[in-house]
Amino acid sequence: MPRTLLSLTLLALLTLLVSCDRPVSPANASSAPRAIELEAMRFVTLSPALGLMLQDLGIEDRVVGAHDWDHALGRSIPRVGSLDGIDYEALLLANPTHVLIELSADAALPARLASLSRQHGWVVRRVGSLDTLDDVGETMDNLYLSYVSPPEAGATSTIGFSDPAARFDKTMPSEAFARAISDRGPSVRGAGRVLLLGALGPPQAIGPGSFHHQVLTRLGGQNAIDSGGMWQELDTEDVVRLKPDAIVLVLPRDVTDDDRFVEPPEASDAELIRRLGIVGTQDIPAITTRRVALIDHPLAHVPAGSSMRAFADELGSILERWTAEGRASAP
Repeated sequence: MPRTLLSLTLLALLTLLVSCDRPVSPANASSAPRAIELEAMRFVTLSPALGLMLQDLGIEDRVVGAHDWDHALGRSIPRVGSLDGIDYEALLLANPTHVLIELSADAALPARLASLSRQHGWVVRRVGSLDTLDDVGETMDNLYLSYVSPPEAGATSTIGFSDPAARFDKTMPSEAFARAISDRGPSVRGAGRVLLLGALGPPQAIGPGSFHHQVLTRLGGQNAIDSGGMWQELDTEDVVRLKPDAIVLVLPRDVTDDDRFVEPPEASDAELIRRLGIVGTQDIPAITTRRVALIDHPLAHVPAGSSMRAFADELGSILERWTAEGRASAP
């Protein structure tokens, strides 16, 4: 990359990091970010993924409020609602310095949240939709640089960096993330074309552009669906036409009231095929060879480092088992 283009890219990253941590201010107020010492920050996370990322980064003790559907952060942390309905009384009681929220680019910040943030000086940090592994890795790195280990000694998270290239002087969380989800080579390729189903009744396939699809392909596997969107509703004829060699159900199980991840008894092949309904009666390779598996970890749909690593480990083990079985049965 030419030096000028690299400089511009680094400058853009710097601008993004600094602008994300500006408090939402009235039009006639200063737009300068508040300087808050790292140890004094108090976070509310209006996204299960962002809550899990802060836990992964080792700063769960600074979280004072979490999303209602967050099953990673401890139950001692008050829940403050969701984007469908923020509990503003709980949010005020949490007394945050920072509110982290996951919103698509075209979504407006909730009006009352914007108003309260101006009134109380909260730093509202918007993160775009976490659809891909790149989204997850970049967000983890930005949170790390902002709230855990700023590049300059003694810098606060809202000051910014005099040398944007200092970003690359540290080992980023995304590096460990990438190493954990790497190509396993021939040990998984024998599983054939894998259909990922994220819901049943009707079947909802997980397609290209999703982090689940990217995990599968980074491991060396092949998705039975190679075009279209991240989520695709299928009927029985669609599945028959796809003729998947294997089917993996990605169906997070419920958790207990105290968020303990209790391991249920392992479902048999016959039970999983029954769960497929009419699809399970069809003459397709996945059914005839009984290559149907279930990944039901409660965080299997949460796009964060530890949850995606756990998904990759389980999926990789399944594919390796099917590959080994295929080799053992070969003439």
